[in-house]
Amino acid sequence: MPSRIKMDIDTPMAPPQWALLERALIRSMSQALELFYDKYFDEKGYLECVPRWGALDGPDDAIENLANWPVVYLLGGGDRILDMCKTAQDGHIRQYTEAKTVDVPFARDGMYYKEFPVHSDWAHHAEGLVVFNLLGSCDPDDENHIRRVKRFAGFYMDEDPQAKNYDPERQLIRSMFNGSRGPMLRKTTALDWVGDPLEDGRFDLLHGQRDYAEMCERFETYNDVAGDHPLNLTSTGLAFNAYALTGETKYRDWILEYADAWVERTYANGGVIPSNVGLDGVIGSACEGRWWGGVYGWDHKVFAHRHGRLDNFTLNAVAHAVDGFGNALLLTGDRKY
Repeated sequence: MPSRIKMDIDTPMAPPQWALLERALIRSMSQALELFYDKYFDEKGYLECVPRWGALDGPDDAIENLANWPVVYLLGGGDRILDMCKTAQDGHIRQYTEAKTVDVPFARDGMYYKEFPVHSDWAHHAEGLVVFNLLGSCDPDDENHIRRVKRFAGFYMDEDPQAKNYDPERQLIRSMFNGSRGPMLRKTTALDWVGDPLEDGRFDLLHGQRDYAEMCERFETYNDVAGDHPLNLTSTGLAFNAYALTGETKYRDWILEYADAWVERTYANGGVIPSNVGLDGVIGSACEGRWWGGVYGWDHKVFAHRHGRLDNFTLNAVAHAVDGFGNALLLTGDRKY
C-alpha cells in the first residue's frame, strides 16, 4: 500500500465565523441528503425507479442522483453519508445487473456484467462512476472497493479475456463503445443508444423530445464507434484510482503508455488530436480516412427535434481527452501532456 502522511495539530484556536457557517451548511446538506435518500431509495440501496438502458435515461442517470455526496462526507458530513453512498453504490450495481432489456441485444442478460456496464461510451461511463470514483478517498481500506477498482481497470488493460477492449500491440482501445463485455465493433443503432421502446406519455422526457420516436431520431447519426477515440482517455481514471489505492506500478505504466500513444497520434496528425483511429492503428481508417470522423468526433452532427422544432448541431467529445492527459500530467509532471 502507498505510504500515508499523518499530521497532528495540537494548537487550539477559536473557530472563525466562516468556519461556523460552513459547518452549519454541511449539517443542513447532510439532513437534506438523508431526507432524499429515505424517500427515493429502498433498504437494499435500489433507486425507486423504472430501470432503463439508454443514453438519455440509463443506469448512469440513476446513480447520478448521488453525485457529489461523497464530497459532503469528505468535508465532514458524517458517517451516515458514507453509509448511504456505499449502500446505494452496491444497490445500483445489483439493480442494473438484474435489469435486462428486451430489444437491445447486448443487455438482454443484464445491463451490468461483472458489476460494470456491458457497453457504453466514456461520457456515460464517467457519469455512472461519479460516486464510485470518490469512494476510495472516503475509505481507502475498503477491500471490496479495491477489488472492484482493480477489476474495472483490468477491463481496459487487456487483463480480462471477456473484455478485449485494449490492443496492447497498437496501444489503442478498440471501440468508443466498450465495457465489461468488450468493444462494440459493429455500427451502433439508435436502439443501442436509446434503449427499449417506452409508452408515450408515461414519462416526462427532459431532453426536449416529445416521444420515443424523437428519442430515436436524436441518435440516428450515432453509428461509427469502431476504433479508438480521445474520449476513451477517460478510462485512465480507473487505473489512476487503482494505482492510488494499491501502489501497483502496472497501473501507472498503462496510463502513461496509453496517454503517450495519443500524444504521438496528435503530433502525427499535425498537432490536432484525431477523433478516430482504426483497429489497424491508422488515423481515420475506421471512418474511410476521416481523422475527424466517428461518433462524438470533430464532425459529429445531430439532426433531431427538440422542444417541438427541428434542430441541428455538432456534438463532439474530443475535449474529454483532458481527463487522461491530466492523469498523466499528475503522475509525471511532464508538460507534454
